[in-house]
Formats: sequence, structure tokens, C-alpha cells
Amino acid sequence: MDSLYFVVHTHWDREWYQPFQQMRARLVAMADRMIPLVERGTIPFFHFDGQTIVLEDYLEVRPRAERRLRALIRAGKIQIGPWYVLADSFLVSGESLVRNLEIGMTIARRFGRHLDVGYLPDQFGHIAQMPQILAGFGFTTAVLWRGVGADVDRNRFAWKALDGSSVLTIYMPNGYSNGANLPLESVESFIARAEQIARREREFADGAPILVMNGTDHADPDPRLMTRINEAREISALTFEVGPLEDYVRRIAELPLDRTPAHRGELRSPLRAHLLPGVTSARTWIKQRDFENCRALERYADPLAAFANALGRGDGLDAYLEMAWRITIQNHPHDSICGCSVDQVHTDMRYRFDQAAMLAETVTRRASRACLIESTADASEFAVFNPSFSTRALVKGEVEVVEPGAQYAVQTSDGRHLPVAIEVAHAERAVDSEMLCAEFKSIVGGLSQPAIFGRTVNSYEIIDTRDAAPQVNLFMSRAAFSDLDLEGFRHAVRAQIPDSGSMRIHAVSAPRCFVNFFADDLAQTGFSSYRLVRDDSREAGAGQSSSTSIENEFFRLSPTDRGLEIADLKHGTQMELYFEDDGDRGDEYNFDPVGDFAAITQPESISASVVDDGLARRRISPTLVFDIPAALAADRRSRSLESEKLTIELCASLHSGLDRVDFIADVTNPSRDHRLRAALHTPVVATDAIHDTSFGVVRRALAPSEPRGTEIIYPTVPHRTFTAVESADFSAAMMSRGILEVEVRPEPAGSTILLTLLRCIGWLSRSDLATRRGGAGPELETPDAQELGAHRFEFAISTFRGSYLDAELLHRAEAYTSPPRLFHGCNIGAIGERRSLVQCDNSRIVFSTVRPNSHAGAYKVRVYSASPNPEHAKFTFASHSRARLVDLAGRATKRAGVRHSRDGSLTLELRPFEILTFEVRSRRAPKINSSFDRQKD
Repeated sequence: MDSLYFVVHTHWDREWYQPFQQMRARLVAMADRMIPLVERGTIPFFHFDGQTIVLEDYLEVRPRAERRLRALIRAGKIQIGPWYVLADSFLVSGESLVRNLEIGMTIARRFGRHLDVGYLPDQFGHIAQMPQILAGFGFTTAVLWRGVGADVDRNRFAWKALDGSSVLTIYMPNGYSNGANLPLESVESFIARAEQIARREREFADGAPILVMNGTDHADPDPRLMTRINEAREISALTFEVGPLEDYVRRIAELPLDRTPAHRGELRSPLRAHLLPGVTSARTWIKQRDFENCRALERYADPLAAFANALGRGDGLDAYLEMAWRITIQNHPHDSICGCSVDQVHTDMRYRFDQAAMLAETVTRRASRACLIESTADASEFAVFNPSFSTRALVKGEVEVVEPGAQYAVQTSDGRHLPVAIEVAHAERAVDSEMLCAEFKSIVGGLSQPAIFGRTVNSYEIIDTRDAAPQVNLFMSRAAFSDLDLEGFRHAVRAQIPDSGSMRIHAVSAPRCFVNFFADDLAQTGFSSYRLVRDDSREAGAGQSSSTSIENEFFRLSPTDRGLEIADLKHGTQMELYFEDDGDRGDEYNFDPVGDFAAITQPESISASVVDDGLARRRISPTLVFDIPAALAADRRSRSLESEKLTIELCASLHSGLDRVDFIADVTNPSRDHRLRAALHTPVVATDAIHDTSFGVVRRALAPSEPRGTEIIYPTVPHRTFTAVESADFSAAMMSRGILEVEVRPEPAGSTILLTLLRCIGWLSRSDLATRRGGAGPELETPDAQELGAHRFEFAISTFRGSYLDAELLHRAEAYTSPPRLFHGCNIGAIGERRSLVQCDNSRIVFSTVRPNSHAGAYKVRVYSASPNPEHAKFTFASHSRARLVDLAGRATKRAGVRHSRDGSLTLELRPFEILTFEVRSRRAPKINSSFDRQKD
């Protein structure tokens, strides 16, 4: 007879159909009732949803309850963690998932211990590398619901990551609410429901105990449960048990593994539960902001703080990083990051995004100052930090320039001159002020270098007018453009400025300009030095041109009647970029097409002009105006006859030496209920596509083989930064920054890659969709999800031949999505030999992050293999350091076949798609500098 194992729990959406503070009030009320029930034993165990942020949220309101909670958690009566929040895994970075577990487990240890199970109850599918992430923290088991397909027909299966790591996974085929809302008015009604649950779950249990999750969204535990279970034990043939989830999982793990299904890779099937794939494109701005913040932390703030720490100058930055990561991850619960909540929830997210961004920038600036020497002697110097293993990348940044209209080049450390594009960002600024003559003379007399008011004086002029106060004109900049005779300056001030009275100061700051150049000699995950120099030998750029096309050595771009033709000069192939708009009668969870109406691809008008035709950069700017329906018709079965003008101002850029086309699309959207996509038509005939995912690469078939189940299997899928189609003779990839939904549409003459820029909908959920069976949440209107107004999207195109592995596509994508950062007026003299944090000699290995360790002079490095094959690689670290392998939790690991070199480098073989973490420590005791909290930004 069936055995039912009850786990009393709640599933807590921190914010969803109500904003956070309203949901927190409900959390406090629920916990106030739950804690006494557990203390009295009325409810013997309570599962607090696998996340620890609920403890923080509750105790902010009920701080005196901490002692009681701690006692129950230590006694094993309440189980918490291991996560900080229950995040969506496709829409956030892999590094943020690692941080999420770290923070959650740390909080749990403060109260007792964390749940020793990877609990994933309601995520909308699961990434392919989740088993490897869990295994890296020592987890051997997981529990989940959505995304499981037809290859799993039991309530447990072996879930394998791309590298072969495996966790025994408990599958909840009927969700985490299969035992919710039990009829506990009588034992008879309870037994009837228990028998119904047993019938539904029996086939999947296959003789194992049946997991009954007694709880649901925001539910209180019912104090009558144990009374009814005790009564039922006397009269029912079923057996009943109540216990913690961890004990149930342990019992299943002890069963024989014969006939246990296995699944490798991601879980994205809607067979038995809604997958809700439309969340990938709901409120695109959320995905863009999170992408920017995670990049700012993983690629700039964390690595630069690690660099400072390696130099013994990083003390004081860890608190800012911890705060930034916590705030970032507070936007990662699936109802938040997915954009599938009421409008107020996503308004609240903007504040968190802003705070996290400011903290990341604070760390980046302070850490860079610790690593670099601010050059007061030469304003032409600048340092470039490269946060990837790619040595070739486009460098952009601001510098001060005396004459923006002159001709310049970027000089490399070996004396080569690189072409550079320069445009004014901020014109020269003049500030007029008055001060006492005696005060000014005192300041100048005490100067040890030509810097005043925090700026360098390049030149001066003293105007002595008999009828008015004297005036000093100063030309100033951050660093020096010329050698000022400081003694001559002091002498002139002494001689020409009177001792009494007041004077005027007219200070002019040098203009700031954007520079763009392609570098091919960047240090891997480290700093390189460059200099901006006058180069009158170079021909002046043509600026605006009467030509209708642009080209470099790789591509030629020409306008078409709906977009741009992209001629690949290296491979002799043509592609076309255009835009596609179609109606959407769906909700925040699912796209739902409007009948059989064709997508709009032809703009009402298109005009293009070449706006830059210089040596370093060429740009063409088409403006496309589309006449599209204003909204759905009243019956929601067609698009309205009323129309609006949707405008796309596109800028396409080519750079000398760079085999990539960069696009910026500024979209002004006046319409509702539609989807706008950027489309790249390619000649590649493909049956599958390659996409990057967190810590790996997946290959997805273009024709689905799964049965429909709860949803139509729609062809849009998530990626992190790129999607590619391959053939032996020609391959093409689209890369994006924070645009996460893509489709590859097979066509008779090739295939088209489509990036979803906007999906404009007005409902949280609806129950009348053709693509989904039933609703996905409350039917609430969400007018802000219509995405009216101005938006900016950044994406790029790259081409190659054959496989992505041989074309270094991952490195190309990294160079685009995580570009180098320029620090003007600095040089790398302060870091000595330590130019790089880590170097790798295999282009199939991808850099993920470097972060400071708790020990001075130490840091952690994370990389992963993007290859389906074993790969040999040599890793070289900062000079005078030694490295060891650790797991994701930071524990030392033993590994055969690792070769240690005298210079501290390690050589080893990586498994396919393996994630590696190194702990690096300096062999020299660093000098500690803890002055960060006293610095000014």
C-alpha cells in the first residue's frame, strides 16, 4: 500500500501580485502563527522554502523573534536555505547563482545549518550547468518541479550537467502544492484526499514513498494536520509520515538506482507544467539593467578589487562588494527578474538596480586607484583593464584632449600607432571665481607641483588692469599636457598679484573626448598601457560622407528597402539585418500570436546617411519609421485599425581591424500589444543552433520533438550573450548585451536569427491564450509592461567558418559583451610585474570572474571550458604567487594530472564544459593599506 510522506511548507514569493512591503506584512503574520505551532509540536517540522531572505525580511520587523527562530532551526524543526533567494536561472548570470548560494548558506549557518538539498521548486526551467553548480558546493541531491520532459517517468532521476556532474533529483510531477488546502474538517475527507493524491502520484513513485508537499504560495500551516493524520493511521490502509524534506530525500537516495531515469543538460519542457517562456522578453529593460550590474561586479569591481588585494591595497572594499551583490540578488527572485509581477514591483526594482550600480562603480574607482599611478606628468597616458581572455577588443573611454580637432593615434607599449576615432563628449568648461589675493599667493607659494584646486595647471596668464581687480587665467586638466615652469609661475604671482584686495580667477578645463580604437595586444584579465599622441601623418577622417555605404576590410554595409545589407568580404556572402513586428495577445508569461496575420517587416519610410567615414571607425545611420497597429482590437483576436508611428534610429559601426558589426538601435515605441524583433537573415541552412548559457554552451534543435503538454512549444529560447548557426563554409552569430530572448527560424534559403527587443503586453496573466492551457497567475492589468517610450538596444554580428570552437567565438562574444575599461591619466607603474591576474593558453577556456579573497594578497579565479571535448590548458597567475584548485565553496580539492611549474603556473586537462576555481596567494607578504574608507570618489 502507498506510503505518504508529508512536508509542511510555504512557498514565499517575495514580491509578485503584491509589492514587497505588502507581501512582507503577510510573511510576518504567517511566521507569527507558524513559530508557536512548531515550538509546541503541533507542527513537528516546517520547510521555509529553501531561501534565507525570508529570515531577514521577517526579523527586520520582529527582531526579538531571532532567538526563537535560531533555537528551532538548530533543533532541525525549521529548515532554511540553502539559497538567499529562489532566482530564475536562465535570466541571471552563473556567477550570481554562485553568490546566491554563498550568501544563503552563510546566513543559514548563523542560525544553525542550511538544508542539504538543492531546492528549486518553482523556477521556469533550469540551466544545463545547475547540477555542476550544486555539486561544486557539495550537494548530491536536488528537488524541482518545472521543465522535466518525457524522458523522466519517475519521481527521481539522475540529473547530469554538461561536464558529467550528477545530482539525484527528486521530481515533483504535480508541483510543490500537491498536498495544499487539505480538507481537514474530518478524518474521512482527509483520507479521501490522501487517496486521490496517492492515485495521482503512484505511477511516478514506482513503489517509493510519495512526497506530499503540504503548502502552497503564501500559505500558513494548518494546526489540524497532525490530528487528522493520527486519526487516519487508525483506519486507513495508507501509511502516513510527517518529516523534513531532507529526510525524505535521504530515504529516496538509499533506494536502488535500477530503472532510475537520467537526463543530461537543461530542463525546458512544458510537458507536465507551464514553462512560461515569454518571461525571457517581458520588460526587457529589467534584463538589460541586471546584465549591466552583474557585468559591472563580475568583470570590473570584483577583479579590480582582487588586483588591489593582490597588491596588499584592497582592504575595505569587501563590505561594498558584499552589499552590492546582496542588493543585486534581491532583484533575482523569479517573479522579479522575469518581469511577471504588478507594476509597482518593477518600479521598486529600479531603486535596487541604481544602488547596486553605484556600489559597483564605487569599488571600481577605488580599486583602480589602488592599482594604478595617477599620472600628473603626462595627460596622454592611460591604462586599459581587460576583463577577459580575449587579447583583441574594441576599447572605448573618455580622455582629456587639448585640441579635439587635431589628428591623433594611440601608441602601444612597443611603439606601434593604432588608428583612433575621437569625438567631443564635454566641451571645455570655464569657471569664474573670486578670492583674496593673499590667499591665492599663499596657495601658489606652497605648491610642490603645478596642481591647484585638484587640477593640473598647464598654462597661465596674469592680466593686470588698473581699473579692476587682477585676473589670472588658468588652463587646467586632470594631468599635464605640458611642462609648466612652477618656479616661474610662483615668481609671476608674487610679482604681479598685490598682497591685499581680491582677484578674479578664470579657469578653463580641457575638453573631454570619447576615444574608440581596436587593440590587438591586450593583457588577459589585466592592464595594458597606451598613450594618445599627435599624428599629423594620418589622413583626416572624412566625417560625414555622401556615400550610401561603409566598409572595412571585413564587411560592407549598404541600405536596403527595409534595413541593411551586410556583405561579408572575407567569405563572399551576403546577409540582411531588418526588423520584424507582430501582434501579441499574450501576458507577461507567454507570447500569444494574433491569428495568422503576417509580421510587419517593411517600414513606411527609411533614410540612411553615413555619419562617420574615418580611418578608425565608419558608421551608417538608417532611420526606419514603421506604421504599426496602435493596440489589439477590442475582441483581442486581431490588431486595431488605428495605427502609430514606431521609429527605429539605427547606428551600425565598423572599426578598422575588427571583424564584427556593432549596432545600437534607439526605439521609440508608441504602440501596445506587440513584439518587436531584430532579424538577421543568413544563408546558413541549419537544423540546430548554438547558444551560450551560464558556464557553458548548448545546442538546441530547431524542430521540437516534445509533445505539446501544457503549452505550445514556441521557438523562442534564452541565451546569455550569443546565438550562432553553423555550416562548413559559413557561420554567423548574433551577440547582445542584456537581450536574452532569441529564435532561429529555418527557411528554404537559409535561416534567420531573431532577437526580441520588445514584447509589449498589458496583463500579468490571462486564461484565454492559445499557446498555454489555463492561467499562470492572477488576472491583473500591468500597463507599464506595454513598454511605451524610448529604449536603447545593443547587439552585434560576427561571422566565421565551421565550428564556434575553431573561431574563438566565445572570446569574441566576451570582448563585445564585457569590453575593456579605460582609466585616463594613469599608468601601470604601481603594479610592477603584476599585469595580469590570470592568463590561459587555450582559446576554448572562458574567463568568468576574479574576486578578492579574505586574506590579504589573495584572490579567487573562476574559468570554464566552452568545449564538448577534454581540453588541456596552462594557467599563469600574478607574479610571485601560487595557486591551488578549490571547489565552488572554496574547499581545496585533489586532482590527478596537475602539473605545477616553478613560475606558479598550473597545467591540467579540463573535462568538457568543466567549471574550475583557483585560489591564488602571494608568495610575498603584501603591505597592507586600509585607507579606502577615507578616500573620496
